[in-house]
Amino acid sequence: MKITAKCYYALIASVELAGSYGKGPVRAARIAEIHGIPVRFLELILNDLKSAEIVESKRGVDGGFSLKSLPADIRVYDIFKAIDGELIMIDCEKVSAGECMLKEYMHGLRAVIYDYLHNTTLAELAESCRNGGNGLNYVI
Repeated sequence: MKITAKCYYALIASVELAGSYGKGPVRAARIAEIHGIPVRFLELILNDLKSAEIVESKRGVDGGFSLKSLPADIRVYDIFKAIDGELIMIDCEKVSAGECMLKEYMHGLRAVIYDYLHNTTLAELAESCRNGGNGLNYVI
């Protein structure tokens, strides 16, 4: 599975918004500056997250983006889905003329990845980032 830059930046922005939850909106330009993300690209990403009802925005001097729900109520899978759509590992019918001998394996792999993303909340991801990446203890 390859994570797109768009999804990677969405995760970074979501973690930043989780860290600011309840403290008011955060400007996209601030997140972009901290992480070296092109601001216009980040604004598009945040608007995708807004369309998925993960974030909300406020205009004006005190404006910016904030999470619409508690970080503990947002699944990392929801962010992936909002940005990249459903998880598809490999479409056997497109790469194999006959029966796909890896079909069951690929379905199992997709299920493990889906479970990992679906069972990790944004709050857990943010905590893991604060702990240097050592906070998620799932076994795959």
